[in-house]
Amino acid sequence: MNEKITILGLLAILLFTGCSRKDSITEQSPNIIFILADDMGYGDAGCYGNTNLVPTPNIDRIADEGVRFTDGYVTAPICAPARYGLLTGVYQQKFGVRWNVDAALDLSPYGVMETPDSNRIKKPIEVISEPLERAGYSTVLLGKWNLPQYPTTTFDEAYSVMHFVGEYYKDEHGVYKGVDGAKPDHAKSRAAWGPTNDPDNEYLTDRIGRQAAEYIDAHKDQPFFMYVAFNAPHTPLHAKEGHKAQVEHLASEPLKLYGAMQISMDENIGKILDALDRNGLTENTMVAFMSDNGASFAYPVNWPDEWEKVLLGSNGKLRGHKGQMYEGGIRVPFAMRYPKVIQSGQVYSQPVSALDLYPTFCAAAGAQPNHQEILDGVNLIPFVNGDNMGVPHDILYWYGENVGAVRAGKYKYFYYGGHTELYDLEADLSESNDLSEHMPGVKKELEMQYEAFIESLPPPINPNRYDKFNPPIKLKRLEVASK
Repeated sequence: MNEKITILGLLAILLFTGCSRKDSITEQSPNIIFILADDMGYGDAGCYGNTNLVPTPNIDRIADEGVRFTDGYVTAPICAPARYGLLTGVYQQKFGVRWNVDAALDLSPYGVMETPDSNRIKKPIEVISEPLERAGYSTVLLGKWNLPQYPTTTFDEAYSVMHFVGEYYKDEHGVYKGVDGAKPDHAKSRAAWGPTNDPDNEYLTDRIGRQAAEYIDAHKDQPFFMYVAFNAPHTPLHAKEGHKAQVEHLASEPLKLYGAMQISMDENIGKILDALDRNGLTENTMVAFMSDNGASFAYPVNWPDEWEKVLLGSNGKLRGHKGQMYEGGIRVPFAMRYPKVIQSGQVYSQPVSALDLYPTFCAAAGAQPNHQEILDGVNLIPFVNGDNMGVPHDILYWYGENVGAVRAGKYKYFYYGGHTELYDLEADLSESNDLSEHMPGVKKELEMQYEAFIESLPPPINPNRYDKFNPPIKLKRLEVASK
């Protein structure tokens, strides 16, 4: 009798194991790859008008073989808040993250002990890997995390993980500073050209590209979600000597280093696309690419004194840069390819957001987000394919450190330190003609929408920062505001 029970128990275990999460997906479930650049400007991609500094054939390939979004936005003009938004599908201000300081602040002095299961991203909100894992996907992160609990992540596997910055070459101890838990040393990092043929000192961008391609080769028989978050072309300015000849036309040494870093990133995006091709996965793989914010006047971290401070990259015709709510800070290159579903060669001109990636990925995978009711993004596929002829967003919001903006249709409201402006982006892409005096009614309506959005938010996580809408507070409200 006991032996019979044991056998039945083993059969039950085998049956349960056979019905694991991998059986909730089918052979038709698409692979999903999300590639994120760091500080790449709107004009840095050739497919955005050839205003770029160096060729980007592989980024262009994603756009040419799918859809290019002309008006694609991130939720913040700086690294960490933008990543919180795109990885949760929720405006990051709804859980207190407004600026980089809110994303990196150690909360333990304020009595908040964060863990992987309980941190400033409050349940039911989940990072995109979590619903995809429940749907049966294997998940992998490569590169920059910038969310709580670094180097721990929500992904099944993670490689070359960074929090904020990472050195592109190993130091004298064989360590990539800032990578995989190693302490960063950004302030002391010199801009430099590095060797290209040292097998023991692999360029970090090449390492990430290699690891991504190897993962695809190893997981070709099961649906996967891959998040490739390059730290390129963010500082430190470390580039490969082998690319020097390709950037000789650039005007300054910082731009030459930056351009070479951009070339390396594009080459490694090519490795990922090639891995899909050789494994027969291209047709049924969704690949999305974007930058986390616009090009930057990167502060000269231990640069030579004679170097002038130049914009690293190109924002094309857009005004502003990283850290600003003008278009150059928040409008980014954004393309998506999914040959099985999306017709190639499309250009989509309605405003879309990084917030839309979360519901788009979940819809493609058949995944069910736990916070479906408070997602701020939409599934883009029906809009791209023409099944939905409406607009994805009636209004988009930005709000940070005493600065913000609203876009509704063609109009953009801009706020900075009590100063406000209004622009018609269809007629004035470079935001050079302030319409405040000519269209006070439009401006007032958008200002009311902006202030209503802010009034709905909890205080910032950092208790030492405040603005006109949120006076100084004690750290207490980390809960999510309702949509």
